[in-house]
Amino acid sequence: MKSMLQRDEDAVSAAVATVLLFGGVLSIIAMMMVSMIPVIEELEGSIERHDMSSQMTLLAHQTAALSETGMPGDSTEIRLIPVDGTLNWNMMQSSMWYSATWADDTSFRVQGALDYDDELRIRHPESMNTAVCIDDLRLGPANPYIFTIPEWVDEVLLTASPGLALPLGPIDVEIVNGSETLSELKLMVDGMRVLDMSELGETVIHSSHQLHLLLSVGSGGTTMMQSNDPNPVDSTGSSWSIPLPAGENQIQILSETANQITIQNDSTNTFYALPSNQNRVGVDFTHQLSISSPEVVHISTSSPSRLILQTNTNSTTGQMALPSTDGQYLGHSFITPSLDGELVFSNPSTDSVTVTWRGGGLSIAANQSTSFSWPPADIEGAPILDANGDIFVTWRKNSSGSGLQVEPADDTGALSGQLHTFHNTQSGVHKLHITHAGYYTEWNMTGSTVANGTFLENVNHNTVELEQGITQINVSDGDSLRVYSIRGQEGLVQAMHDGAQRCLPINVQASGWISSTLPWQSMSGRSQVDLKNAWKAGTHPASMQISLIGENGASSHATLGTVWGFHLSRLSYEFQSSIVGMEVAYAGGAVVTNHPEFEPYIVVSPSDRGGPGPRFAATIPSLHPTADSVSGAGKMNLDIELVDRSSLASATAYEVRRGWSKPYGVAIAESSADGLEASEDWTIYPGRIDLLTDYVGWVPDPSYGTSEAVWHTNGEPIQFTLQMAALNAHMTEAVS
Repeated sequence: MKSMLQRDEDAVSAAVATVLLFGGVLSIIAMMMVSMIPVIEELEGSIERHDMSSQMTLLAHQTAALSETGMPGDSTEIRLIPVDGTLNWNMMQSSMWYSATWADDTSFRVQGALDYDDELRIRHPESMNTAVCIDDLRLGPANPYIFTIPEWVDEVLLTASPGLALPLGPIDVEIVNGSETLSELKLMVDGMRVLDMSELGETVIHSSHQLHLLLSVGSGGTTMMQSNDPNPVDSTGSSWSIPLPAGENQIQILSETANQITIQNDSTNTFYALPSNQNRVGVDFTHQLSISSPEVVHISTSSPSRLILQTNTNSTTGQMALPSTDGQYLGHSFITPSLDGELVFSNPSTDSVTVTWRGGGLSIAANQSTSFSWPPADIEGAPILDANGDIFVTWRKNSSGSGLQVEPADDTGALSGQLHTFHNTQSGVHKLHITHAGYYTEWNMTGSTVANGTFLENVNHNTVELEQGITQINVSDGDSLRVYSIRGQEGLVQAMHDGAQRCLPINVQASGWISSTLPWQSMSGRSQVDLKNAWKAGTHPASMQISLIGENGASSHATLGTVWGFHLSRLSYEFQSSIVGMEVAYAGGAVVTNHPEFEPYIVVSPSDRGGPGPRFAATIPSLHPTADSVSGAGKMNLDIELVDRSSLASATAYEVRRGWSKPYGVAIAESSADGLEASEDWTIYPGRIDLLTDYVGWVPDPSYGTSEAVWHTNGEPIQFTLQMAALNAHMTEAVS
């Protein structure tokens, strides 16, 4: 048998060659698969990106239409159908801001305010920066407005602030004492409530909507009412919603020009207030409101105005601090009421100040206070005061000074600060209720009354009886204070929510960035759950308005500029292509993506309106998910409801800026400059905004790597309008 075996070399070679060829083919196929899989994945990612971009674009268009033209209660529904990725909400990596300056040839920029820590940087090199005031906008469905009611308040009157339109209602109002919920109310649209607080002690009111809230002691008094639409430049307004108690009430409206006043309660009546043609005299209008039961009165004016409310007009007491024409309480020009009483002039500076008005005047010594009977004889209308330095002006009904008011601070000129001075010359009990306007404060009282304290999160108020003489309250460390002055058994004041007007002194002029603190708890490095809890409790601001106070002409306490910063929720579709971490997202009206390879790309730019001429208008869609919204893969229904639409600004601005957080800020700034490449000036002088004369629109700030853009109008003043639309998004899994 062995002799019959033969080795066929050709067959062996053929077999080996076949095996090697097969192995080579497999290797080639494997190499092709290795090289083609990323291409296949990239093609799949491209399909997912374009599919979801079209759906997000539809979401952006419908949300923009709802934000700009909708009324509270209007809604829209959108179905999102993912391909293979997931839908999620991100609340910590999406923020944007607008800024506007109110003085010519100036700029106002802020950095780090939306970084979740307690630091921010301010830049305004043109003049002295006196102070900065920050208001928590309380945006988001889970972030109620919080009002702390002191224990000495007898009665609270409240109604909803309508914004641009009344909410659909009802509004949820919760009254809390410590950890105990005393009652839960449903405040109907255009309704009001009168709460008896005399037996409750200190309480806290939580509201799902902004309120106009009056604190009354005894039978009431006199207060300056904030309007529904306060001007960010000087705090004047043109509409008010006032909760009035039963009895005899009176309003006085002050303006610098002729005024048409409309008063609406049971009926609608129109009145006209005309100037007296006397020099340096404004226009006043006084109206009596006798009502048998508590009700809300709506008042509108044709000119920017201020409104004074008096409840219980038969009372012989009442006092209030008067804002200057610049909007702050420390100023050099005031339009004063024609109400019978007297004015108290307080000079906190180290130099004497002369105050004049039509037919009279007086001098106020340094660090002194002087009273004068008011109004002067032979003046028809609202006398206008002029001073050669900044002073405080208080109106009171008689020399006893009985009443209730929030005392403005010496260092900020606003309703909170770190230095307060009191001149107590009357006999009788005069109390100061000192409250926190921040997170941590160490303070002391010196002079005729001596006291000190430390305010933390749970220990945040103190009441001190003031002795006769001069007393100062000074903050030695930490944030600012808000001080209520209480004299006698009657008084009235409009309450602010706990996150409003937290002001800090700066007193620096610099060409670079100025560091300041954010008077809230730092949330740097904390989780999204901690951040949401902090927003709800008010220990960290849920979006903010930042106002810069400084020198402008004769005033050292004018509002120079305002920044509106928004924490926005980003709805993102997360998928993977050849690499992980890809997304298509919607936030603040923009549709963005980082596909491919983390290169930021703007699918839809945020909507705004420019022209004709130097005009600019924008509505911010502040979209946030409800607490019971779901996320994940699968078909989703997104039900978006407009909760509130309010005006943030409608004034003449001299510079308007817009900025976005990373990673899309630079891309949005560049994509907004549509048509800039056609400008000959920009081609010849790139980066020189001052030489750009043939283009109107967004221009990326020429600083390196900036995420800001400037609205360029060739140096002309800008008719600037900014609105905010609060939107609640309820996302659920689709049934089919």
